[in-house]
Amino acid sequence: MSDPTGTWLLHRWHALKNDRPDGYPMGADALGQIIYAANDHMCAFLMRADFAASDGPASVDSCLSYGGGWRVEADVITHSVRFSSLPHWIGRPLIRHMRWHGDTLTLRTEPERSRAGNVYVHELIWRRPAPA
Repeated sequence: MSDPTGTWLLHRWHALKNDRPDGYPMGADALGQIIYAANDHMCAFLMRADFAASDGPASVDSCLSYGGGWRVEADVITHSVRFSSLPHWIGRPLIRHMRWHGDTLTLRTEPERSRAGNVYVHELIWRRPAPA
């Protein structure tokens, strides 16, 4: 399987620092959905499971959304970000490496180096929802 078209629900999102586990950016029970439409449009939404109970404004640590276009080449999917809750993502391609296992899709971010020299990668594991 190599066609991500459709709706996916977040199963797990974890971070790696220098190839070692580094926790869960929005908690071990984070929620999310990503939709790849057949017309090459996509949108993604991620949030902390306790987001509805928060009384303050949304922050990058509690809620993230973006959308735009998408295209697949081999095992790489590129999200062409047109709108985002993170202004510095707008106009930027987000490259994700895909791995498939049945109805599970793992998206792995490109490595990013911090000013301190650490290398960070995020793995987001998505599953197709059961039919309604």
